[in-house]
Amino acid sequence: MPSSELQYGPLHQQDHSIRLLRLLPGRWLDNIHCELETVSLDDNPAYDALSYVWGNPQDTSVITVDGSPFQATKNLVAALRRLRSSVEVKVLWVDAVCINQADNDEKTHQVGMMARIYRSAADVQVFLGESGVLDLVPDEEQALWDEAPRVHWVRDATMLIHTEHPPHKDGVRQLEPQGGLNPTDQERVDQFFARQQSPVYGSHGELSPLQRLRHSQSGAFAMMKMLSNGRCLKACCPGPVDSCAWTGALEAIAHLVSLPWWSRAWVLQEAILPRRDVLAIYGEIIVPMGLIEDSGAILPRHYARGDCCKRFWNSLPPVQRTTLEAFAYTMGQLEGIRETFRMFKMKQIEMLKYLLDKTRFKEATDPRDKIYGLLGLLDKCDDPIQLGPDYRLPARDLYINVALQMINFTRGLSILHHHELRSPALCSELPSWAPCWGPTYGSLTPFQIGERTANFLAWPPAPGTMPHLAAGTNNPDALVVEGKFISKVSAITTPVTKATTTSFLSLLTYLKGFFDTGQSSFYPITQEPAGDALARTLLGDQVFEIRYELKTGQVVFDRAYPGDIQMFRRAWPILTAQEIGLNLVLMSDGTAMDDEAKARAVSHAEENFWYANEGRVLFRTEEGHFGSGPRNIEVGDEVWVVLGSLVPLVLRRVPEGDKYRKLVGYGYVHGIMDGEAAPGADGEGKRELYLV
Repeated sequence: MPSSELQYGPLHQQDHSIRLLRLLPGRWLDNIHCELETVSLDDNPAYDALSYVWGNPQDTSVITVDGSPFQATKNLVAALRRLRSSVEVKVLWVDAVCINQADNDEKTHQVGMMARIYRSAADVQVFLGESGVLDLVPDEEQALWDEAPRVHWVRDATMLIHTEHPPHKDGVRQLEPQGGLNPTDQERVDQFFARQQSPVYGSHGELSPLQRLRHSQSGAFAMMKMLSNGRCLKACCPGPVDSCAWTGALEAIAHLVSLPWWSRAWVLQEAILPRRDVLAIYGEIIVPMGLIEDSGAILPRHYARGDCCKRFWNSLPPVQRTTLEAFAYTMGQLEGIRETFRMFKMKQIEMLKYLLDKTRFKEATDPRDKIYGLLGLLDKCDDPIQLGPDYRLPARDLYINVALQMINFTRGLSILHHHELRSPALCSELPSWAPCWGPTYGSLTPFQIGERTANFLAWPPAPGTMPHLAAGTNNPDALVVEGKFISKVSAITTPVTKATTTSFLSLLTYLKGFFDTGQSSFYPITQEPAGDALARTLLGDQVFEIRYELKTGQVVFDRAYPGDIQMFRRAWPILTAQEIGLNLVLMSDGTAMDDEAKARAVSHAEENFWYANEGRVLFRTEEGHFGSGPRNIEVGDEVWVVLGSLVPLVLRRVPEGDKYRKLVGYGYVHGIMDGEAAPGADGEGKRELYLV
């Protein structure tokens, strides 16, 4: 946390007072001098808001605020230096300086106004971070700057033209514009194409490291410009995929995506709340955030979900595909949230749950900010919840409070289905039923887990007691639920992962042997053919499709039909035939399958298997059930159906007593997913449990 000798005056809550930072003029390398002024938001003051990552709180430099030294993080200093003018005062709202971070009461009040602060800003400036250019510019050259060079890109709807010839005829060395900074976007795109198509570009060591880096960054944003304007990925690469220009552009994209700004919790509302498109600062490049976001979010439509770029995509080296997938994922996350926020009306608790699910990959130094950093996005939603920033409240109490509100609102236990790694320190303090909203593992996002579990009804609606805290007991944070024991886990596999699976056929063969009891060709629980029961288990009894209501596309799930099961089972003989070099595979009617049909069946089997099982464990129970569950499941764990949970839960005994269990995770257990094992009207087998 930044520290200072600065003395803060009080802020008046009744008139919505905030402090603004007046960034005084200075040359590039001059020390930074600022002044604070107190204003009321009710008076509509003019200012820009800064969005940035604080960075290491121990890595600081001194700036001057109201004549006093202030220890600002290096990242804040870099941001202020990039924003400073040499001739005029810049008025900014900067949280680390404008809020007295040592005063929890003030912090609570000011954080509660964050939505209004960002909506009221004339512009929001996002400092993504430095790009590496400064490291290559000698200090003596920087000392001559009044202001650092700035390269502006524009977001528009113009369809850029891929010209047939370079814009200049005098060779590649002269393609860099004068000063290297200010050609039009079209010229930059043409130059990027010319560099890709030149057989000598970058091959003779004629470019300095600084020129090469600037070219790479210009190429990266030329790609983004093309993609955001509707051009295909393959249109961005008229030259060979190993050209210095193309690989350099992808390296620049990889660096951009790796910056910590994308992974921080607070930045979501800072990017979404402003009324105007925010400006992103990446070193000397200034670009509308929408240009970056659109170009990455649209990528999967080209390489994964459409036919236009698949052949080109498959021609790319794995490292290039990995870079583009990371770019697409990061921008798709932000774009998907923005679209949902704009298009769908939700109640506050629904929106909070959605946002917490979608932002598990984001981090916060203070775990409370994983929740508080989202509250500004709720103020336009209906049915306000009893939740506001309060930095006097311990994080543990906050997370339990939020989880309980969600349970009470939904009158169900859907938040217990979240598949997560409980690794952050906070998770060890929380009861097992309360999500810590941290990173997930496996193919499914938490939102998709909710979509999948919603397709089942392991315990249909029935009279019972609402889940509640065990107040007045030795474990007041235990969640009291009603459940019915099904069976104990008797055998488990190791977690199945795509990355460590060398052959899908060998994995299927192993799993078939794992579930084969040798007793019958029928599954004992439902008396259906064992092959069908196994196929439904390995699919989690669901298949996916992609819908395009949203720009980024959305994966949705539906129960598997008999045709889906037949196609999944058909993948086995296809893969077996391929293994031994046979091309002939017959369908059930005796006709031969063509290559396209075989590829479709194998792809259907693989994709749906990994959606259901990536990172999960397959298991059998003592009663002969086939199932899948969380990666930390153990032999001896118990399968239960629980009132309020749409799917079975895997629970573990704990020393506290016979009623007490620890939640391990949700499961798929074939034959009991639609109420077959739930207590009847008489409640036979129903018991009270305490989840700790």
